[in-house]
Amino acid sequence: MSSPARSRLAAQAAAAGYRADLLALIAHATLPHHRPGERLEDAHVEQVTDAVEVLAQAGYSAANLRDLLAHYQRREGGGWRERFWARALRIASIRHRSPHVYGLSPCEADACRLAAQPHPAKPPARAA
Repeated sequence: MSSPARSRLAAQAAAAGYRADLLALIAHATLPHHRPGERLEDAHVEQVTDAVEVLAQAGYSAANLRDLLAHYQRREGGGWRERFWARALRIASIRHRSPHVYGLSPCEADACRLAAQPHPAKPPARAA
């Protein structure tokens, strides 16, 4: 049986281009106590959905995300999740504030937001 939380995750994952095998890695990165293969409760599904939205907003494609997660695990050891998510959230925030530069996230539901964003003013020309 599919819950609204699972339907939302499926929609967000499809929009981001993240398949089920990648969702399992995202769940592992998001929920440190989750055991791969165990069914997630709806509250945990919502956390993974939020993670998918952040990763898509940060511009992490399905093609690179697997390698990026493995890189953080190798390089950072036990604290890899905190460092990975700190960076992903920082990048997602920058990209979210500047859709006129980076475009909208694949998970973005409000396409009107792009048109409503003011473009930064060009700096005045310098006198020679």
